[in-house]
Amino acid sequence: MRKTVLITGGSEGLGKEVASVLRNDYNVIILSNHEESLKKSEEELKVPAVFCDITDPEAIEKSVKEISEIYGGIDILINNAGIWLGGELDSSSYDDIARVLMVNALGTIYMTKAVLPFMKKKGSGKIINIGSINGVETKTDRSVYIASKWAVTGFTKAMRKELEKYGIAVIGLQPGLMRTELHRKAGTERDYTCAMNVKDVAKVVEFAASLENIVLEQVVFRNLHCEIF
Repeated sequence: MRKTVLITGGSEGLGKEVASVLRNDYNVIILSNHEESLKKSEEELKVPAVFCDITDPEAIEKSVKEISEIYGGIDILINNAGIWLGGELDSSSYDDIARVLMVNALGTIYMTKAVLPFMKKKGSGKIINIGSINGVETKTDRSVYIASKWAVTGFTKAMRKELEKYGIAVIGLQPGLMRTELHRKAGTERDYTCAMNVKDVAKVVEFAASLENIVLEQVVFRNLHCEIF
């Protein structure tokens, strides 16, 4: 029986590429709050798409319940959605700070909470949290983004301990800089010379999803030839 995979931030970037890689072997559902790109990706990938804001608990509960009823549960959750905020702390607005923490950290926590009853009922499941190398290392001019990703790292480690008794694996992936629209959408320009291709990163996610009886506790990876992150 094909397993069901739910991918947040699945309408573009890494999420879309992961959906493309997994769709032949899994029941893949992409989730996003970007309606236009979600519809476009749904048509292009030929996979079901769900419009949902991962910072809205009621919307999450409704979406997860509906997906679980259709597919008999969710076997793999890939928490991929995230946004960027750069610059020194005092240059960021309170609203922007809150938004980054809501999407990157609370969105991951909310989505995980929503799928747990269904995974616990089946006695199995896998949660793959796409963090960032900024969740294990630090750099100037991105303190809020780093705070959000360190929160994901800590949450991943804690949930791994909490859920192992239920047969649920929690995997933390910490990729370095990738060629996505993450920075541009936040109004920031980045040099992507040393960035990884999302197709290569998607292969790492595919490998993590395929593992049985093995959990990757924390995988940090970046471009072989560069230290930029």
